[in-house]
Amino acid sequence: MRTRHYLVIGIAAYLIFLLSTIPAAPIIGLIRDRLPVTVNNISGSLWSGQASIIITNRLILNNANWSFLPTHLLLARIAIDVDADLNNRPLTTRLSAGMSGNLAVKDLETSLGAAELASVLVLPLGELSGEFQFRINKAHFQPGSVPRIDGTVDWYQAAVTIAETADLGNVTIVVNENEASPITASISNKGGQLSLEGGLSTDETGQYTLKLTMMPNASATTNLINSLAMFGKKQRNGAFMVVNNGNLKQLGLM
Repeated sequence: MRTRHYLVIGIAAYLIFLLSTIPAAPIIGLIRDRLPVTVNNISGSLWSGQASIIITNRLILNNANWSFLPTHLLLARIAIDVDADLNNRPLTTRLSAGMSGNLAVKDLETSLGAAELASVLVLPLGELSGEFQFRINKAHFQPGSVPRIDGTVDWYQAAVTIAETADLGNVTIVVNENEASPITASISNKGGQLSLEGGLSTDETGQYTLKLTMMPNASATTNLINSLAMFGKKQRNGAFMVVNNGNLKQLGLM
């Protein structure tokens, strides 16, 4: 029994030694062609290193520093803490991956401009402006499955331009999951020309339903109110109800 104990400790110590001494560049180079992103300027070891990561031509992680978390190996997972600059905005998170290929994200905090976000997601909206701030408590991604996400997205100085620019003030989107829906989201705002209230729900296949009520206030122009009729059904109280159905694959989320 004692021999087995020492053997496990020895193997663990050897693995830690390898991770702390093997350069990251040649290892990442072996799998570079299979990565969904472009990795440049690699330095350091697998245990602790740095790189620049090009996600899209408008979305770049600079000074991406990682540090390996060996205790997660006991759970058959590989985990790292990440500290980086996402388009010159700070990003911090913990990433872990399991044997089945699932990816987990924990305590992610960062922000993105609306135009930068639109370069990653295919959103069924017009031209967006403003700043998105992400605070993701936890998220799980499995290839081909609906992601599980728990967190909050704040959209500051939000505006959408289609035929007319609509000032939406500050929008808050709270995302979580429950037994009935892998992803649910509540949407509300403060300020702007429209009062927003609604939500989104999904099923296990990624089909989603968005229901959103838009109530113009006194600052809304006649042209803006008329343009709302293009997207929603006018209610007796003057609000417009938008109902949109689709699949998360269309938004680039699966």
